[in-house]
Amino acid sequence: MIQTQTIVDRTLSLLDAEGSDRYLFDQDFKPAINSAVEWLVAVFNSAFAQNKLSEEDLRELVKVKIFQANNFSRVKFDPADVGESLWTVLSINTEVTVFPDNDPPPLPGDGTESVYHPGYTYVDSKESAKRLSIQEWDENSDNIFMAGNNVMTTKLKKYAYLNFSDYSSTSYGETGEIEIRPDVSAQFVGIRYLKYPNEVTVVTDTIEFPESITDLLVQKTANYISFKQGDGTNLYSVTDNDVQRLITFMVA
Repeated sequence: MIQTQTIVDRTLSLLDAEGSDRYLFDQDFKPAINSAVEWLVAVFNSAFAQNKLSEEDLRELVKVKIFQANNFSRVKFDPADVGESLWTVLSINTEVTVFPDNDPPPLPGDGTESVYHPGYTYVDSKESAKRLSIQEWDENSDNIFMAGNNVMTTKLKKYAYLNFSDYSSTSYGETGEIEIRPDVSAQFVGIRYLKYPNEVTVVTDTIEFPESITDLLVQKTANYISFKQGDGTNLYSVTDNDVQRLITFMVA
């Protein structure tokens, strides 16, 4: 974790403004730091896509939570329930063991709502579902050789999932759900994910990134302050050079 005060102090030094009131936290540093964090998220996404870094490099942000699928074998990740926003899904785990050891409780109401279970801790899993594209999902239901088919029902079955989709209608109120196959209705499901870094609101906050990229965050914060782009109007464009700089800081 990086202390926000550290970013402020180092940025003031970089701007040669130590001890002055030229830059204020609420008006200058807070929007600039949050813009720099958003830029870093974009750089990390680009590095992940190029397989130059792995999500495990952000272990401070890796979380595993327990959910219970609804009667349609779907799971909803609601930030309001979980208390944090999801950056990206790392894995969907089925046939999970939880602590305290317990069978899944009955689903509420008509079973159309999945349930987030903050009282259970993920222990392990027998299976990890494979992520499929929409085309693969639509074509492999009856293909016994593909993960996520509905034909194989023995221990050899392989799970798959389709990323978030909106299935809502006038008779179905759930939005933004992950669908899993073969059927896991009413069963526990583990979601391993990267949480989105919290925004900085006060100078005593911590920034949920590794300390190794403190200097990079300072440089970008100073850049946003210098060019007055800390109001969120910047497009956060990412270049190969940005990715390489991030990698250099991460492995230093």
